[in-house]
Amino acid sequence: MKKNLIIGTATGYKYAAMQYFFTSLKAIDFKGDVVILVSDDIDAETKQLLLNQDVILIYIKKSVLSFSKKYAASRLWKVHYLFHKALYALLSPGKDNLNTLSKYVKTFHLVSGSRYCYYYEYLLANQDKYDLVLITDVRDVLFQADPFAGIRNNSFLNFYSEAHSIANSFYTSYWLRHAFGKKALAQIADKVSICSGTTIGSVNQIINYLEAMIKMQAKITAGLTGLGGFDQGVHNYLVHNNYFPGSNLLENNEGEVATLGESNSIAVNSDHELTDKKGHVIPVVHQFDRFPDLKLKALL
Repeated sequence: MKKNLIIGTATGYKYAAMQYFFTSLKAIDFKGDVVILVSDDIDAETKQLLLNQDVILIYIKKSVLSFSKKYAASRLWKVHYLFHKALYALLSPGKDNLNTLSKYVKTFHLVSGSRYCYYYEYLLANQDKYDLVLITDVRDVLFQADPFAGIRNNSFLNFYSEAHSIANSFYTSYWLRHAFGKKALAQIADKVSICSGTTIGSVNQIINYLEAMIKMQAKITAGLTGLGGFDQGVHNYLVHNNYFPGSNLLENNEGEVATLGESNSIAVNSDHELTDKKGHVIPVVHQFDRFPDLKLKALL
């Protein structure tokens, strides 16, 4: 019988910084696999605490993480603009180029972008094990229920909106403008900003999504190598330009995920659980730390 999978990235975090992710997963008695990307120099205590909870760890070499950080901080990526344009042109032709593009992204992009490459590699090697997949942030995410419990569709892809339009989201606008230009931003500025921190789908649809993310990130390396978080710009560009026909875009704080961020309407029931407009408990709460006075059961 196939399992469901939750996969995320926690490079540079000690266990205390992400404890609610794992304590809340334990509280809901999640039966699937949990896979977390970590640096190969993860501290011994954090590593052991994760392994004790049967978390599957994927190790990223510290040297790889360090190089991408130093490269971004050096601003050399601006000087190397033409170099990256030429390198992408050299790497992109051919049917079997995804592994090459993935290596390229892993080398030059910060982990916020390169994580998609590691997710892709893991899923490609293990796709027969899994049915449904949640790609998620870790540090600011907690669980109130099994995110897969109410899903009955065998082939689907769900994206989750934030509270504002792209035009009114400073960072999403910034990332889109730098990645794709002012014209591309203007074409979708009135659309809702979509959070790249949580995406749920069937394993086949998630693999397709990851392929698109890798290819597009490789294509825009020349202009964006130094910008952390720009994957959300790519995410919004792809979704709003219909790269994933048949996918679902859910309203903020509806469905499987609540992305709190700048939400101005938060409902909590008598059991201290975040709910949607109909009073249903929302399984995944993202960016709970933006509301330090929020007294959720998973935090108590």
